[in-house]
Amino acid sequence: MINKTLKLAQFISKWSQVDFAWGETDCMMFAISLHDARFDTTKAESIYRKYNDRFSAIRFYKNFVKLESWLKNNQYKKLTAKKPKLQDGDVIVKNHKTLDQAWIFFNESLYIMDEERGLIRIQTDLIESDSVWRR
Repeated sequence: MINKTLKLAQFISKWSQVDFAWGETDCMMFAISLHDARFDTTKAESIYRKYNDRFSAIRFYKNFVKLESWLKNNQYKKLTAKKPKLQDGDVIVKNHKTLDQAWIFFNESLYIMDEERGLIRIQTDLIESDSVWRR
């Protein structure tokens, strides 16, 4: 069995090779696909290609369950500490007016799919999170 760290590293490496595409390889698909890879589920299939641009994504997610509710419904626990010690695989949520963002913590960095650059990695102190979730 592949250990959790290696599985997460392989997932991130795979996504570093793909371009951003709404409804296929966007920031939400990145987070849900990671969930699928870690927990052997097929959640991403239910939203794959349900939208194809920013406008249709906003419309889709407005009628879809909110990101934090999705995390809770999938057995993630919201961390209550103001500045929790992050662990590989934690989901850092940044709420926005139109689309929430799910950043993934791995190896002391945060990862997300960016519309213009594909998978990006940033330092953890560059994002003010609204919530942190762990499973």
